[in-house]
Amino acid sequence: MMDTTPLGFPYPECDPPRVKDLSDIGQVRALAEAVDGTVQQVADDLDAQLITPLAARMRQSVATPWPAGTATPLLDQVVFASPGMGDTTAGGIRITRRGWYLIGTYTLVIIGSGTELQARPILFRNQGLLVPHGDRAQLVTATAEDPYLSTTALLEVGDLITVRIGTTAAATFTTTAHLWAIQLLAA
Repeated sequence: MMDTTPLGFPYPECDPPRVKDLSDIGQVRALAEAVDGTVQQVADDLDAQLITPLAARMRQSVATPWPAGTATPLLDQVVFASPGMGDTTAGGIRITRRGWYLIGTYTLVIIGSGTELQARPILFRNQGLLVPHGDRAQLVTATAEDPYLSTTALLEVGDLITVRIGTTAAATFTTTAHLWAIQLLAA
């Protein structure tokens, strides 16, 4: 049985009081394989978290009209997505690895009446409120608003992130919503 370092690497050893090294090629090989496995795991973690983190961006493919009040846009177009994240059936981003994510949304809101709606986006996780408030919109033109919201959240495998647009005015409006998520840190 070989001794191991605090990190668990086996190392060749001598048998005191003999001066001759009793280690053999098997012990050296075990050390090399342990170091190689650890270095590969570090490289994989760096790649997953810094170089190519999980990410997705979805949008409405067609502007959708809504009556006054609240809109729940169906995000049916994947702009880009890591495998399994773009869920066009459920209309949102599906989380495939537990971790901390930067998530956000923006929506072009077109107002038929030219009245400011003070539209605000609200993010949902599994149909439950994730972010209790959004940025209030301001008119970009006489008939358009562009509300935006981003936040960080600890998300679990299988969570579905969707967006809802709430308004304060009694006017009809049309939305073209966008939603994105990028993993910041695996947990």
